[in-house]
Amino acid sequence: MSNSRQKLSPVSLLIVLCIAQILSMAGFANFAVLLNELSAEWSLTSTQAGWIGGIYFAGYVAAVPFLVGLTDVVDARRIYLFGLLCGIVGSFGFALFADGFWSAMAFRFLAGVSLAGTYMPGLQILNDRLEENHRQKALPWYLSAFSLGTAASFYFTGLGADVLPWSDVFLLAGAAQFICLLMVYFVIAHRPPERDESFDRHPLDFRPVFRNRTAVAYIWGYTGHTYELFAYRAWIVAFLLFAAAASDTMVTRETVAGFAALFSLLGMPASLLGAHLSLRRERKQTISTVMMLSVITGSILGFIGALPFIIVLLLAGLYSALIMSDSAALTGGVVAAAREGERGATLATHSVLGFSGGFLGPLVVGLVLDAGAGADTIAGWGGAFIATAAGSAIALIGMRWLLQKQRG
Repeated sequence: MSNSRQKLSPVSLLIVLCIAQILSMAGFANFAVLLNELSAEWSLTSTQAGWIGGIYFAGYVAAVPFLVGLTDVVDARRIYLFGLLCGIVGSFGFALFADGFWSAMAFRFLAGVSLAGTYMPGLQILNDRLEENHRQKALPWYLSAFSLGTAASFYFTGLGADVLPWSDVFLLAGAAQFICLLMVYFVIAHRPPERDESFDRHPLDFRPVFRNRTAVAYIWGYTGHTYELFAYRAWIVAFLLFAAAASDTMVTRETVAGFAALFSLLGMPASLLGAHLSLRRERKQTISTVMMLSVITGSILGFIGALPFIIVLLLAGLYSALIMSDSAALTGGVVAAAREGERGATLATHSVLGFSGGFLGPLVVGLVLDAGAGADTIAGWGGAFIATAAGSAIALIGMRWLLQKQRG
């Protein structure tokens, strides 16, 4: 069957994988957009909602060492197809069987496993099929498609949530993932990764990665980045609904989800620009500047929730763009620093630590809201976004220290 598939050009392969990433992420924002509705229906606390938002990334972290690590010896396409199967089960299962905290946790965990099987394995499909010059050009575009997938998930979830029962929204996400599975299976040909026979590292041995100080520095930066990014994305719809009410602005959930989608969409050009600047200038300095601006903006956002809604929207959009501006630059730094034969293991470590931050971010914000003034006060959201912006602050300090130590 695979012999009947023609080899795709670099551009065609990139386009197919970008479309696949968007479809595979159809369920990404389902819970974030439906958070208020499901919290009311199931009587969830903010902490429990944070757990459900964060468990998605726990599923990612639990699966990614195995799924991405194996791409050094197994065709990443096979891993990708497995990830899509997990996503289909997670979406359909949530729609048909989720009825409270624990069942929601189980199916969102499985959805996170799906992301582990598609996001970085998709990058490895590119790595295994492209020459180095094409690889460096394609990488920022593929990584930026993550923002398109996020935006599409926010937008279409919001659109569907206003006219359909929440269970149907999850069913539609599962259908999109099934279409993606068919596309990847029939369009991308099988190709096992090339491997040096003299290289005897076990594919799940990650110790050499931690001896690569430059890679570890950018992985640390990515961890803080992902903590901040997914804390923001998990709670931005709830915050904007609060801000609209606080300023007596009449908006629907569909409209707010549309704004969240637009903010995610801004991440694509922001990420591409950050990657471009990091190649033209010093990578460390570009990332550091973006992180400092992100800390400042995030620390302000929660405290302006009662100002005119347009001001809140503008600052929230700016913050989203700043958060994403170092994304491709950080991953590009990891790929560039990875040693030959260790790229899968390096990306697996990058993903494990990075998305551990993604798991903690939504949970920490939920804890801060419950322990503080609450999700119906300016003070509560001010503290929540300070906790969010702490991701960039911790990332900046650790990354610069590791790179300075490497130079020394």
